[in-house]
Amino acid sequence: MKQKDWEESFWIKNLKLVTTLPFEDGVFSDVYRSVLLRNVEFCEVVTVEDRVSCVRMTNKFIHQAIFTAFGVHNKEVSIIAVLKNILNDYDKEKSYYFLYIVYKELLRRNNPLAGVVLSELRLYEFISPFKNVFKNFDSKLAWDFLLLDLAHQGLNEDMFNEMWLRYKGTLLQFESNVFSGFVYKHYLKELKDPINLTKYNPPKKIYSFILKRAEERYKNKELF
Repeated sequence: MKQKDWEESFWIKNLKLVTTLPFEDGVFSDVYRSVLLRNVEFCEVVTVEDRVSCVRMTNKFIHQAIFTAFGVHNKEVSIIAVLKNILNDYDKEKSYYFLYIVYKELLRRNNPLAGVVLSELRLYEFISPFKNVFKNFDSKLAWDFLLLDLAHQGLNEDMFNEMWLRYKGTLLQFESNVFSGFVYKHYLKELKDPINLTKYNPPKKIYSFILKRAEERYKNKELF
């Protein structure tokens, strides 16, 4: 298989930590892949075997970002070294997502160095399709925060319909056709018969409690 984009960082490969990453942190790999990295290519997919290999690469990339953030949190790894080496070893897209996961992991642990990483992330251009769906970069950050909670339930059409109804005009720009296309491309691309998520009425609003609880935990509640 021809690898298209990603080669493992030599610096990360040789990074050793004294403290072992908690086993339960592994659960976040699936969540990050579902929410952040589903459309990020790590290799060229031609065969079924290619796809399996690409998923393995994605999982390794995510694990390394979680592992690195854990090292920063435990003061075994310098955040300056992380920024320098990741920006040097990875292309713009991969370095962004690596640092994004490091940021989320530090934020999850209430580590103030999350702010340092966020400042670096803000230097990246806010590109399409995200800028066509969200009001600004902070709205996208809030959206990802909510989705990371919801992803444990398994992403589905009812969920995104509720999010549209709840966040249109706040996090989301009010363009219904753009929203549906974005969701199916980035989160539900395996579904064969897409519907208009902004006009769909699910039988029950079952995710409101999870969303409300996540909103209450978010630092910038005024976005909602």
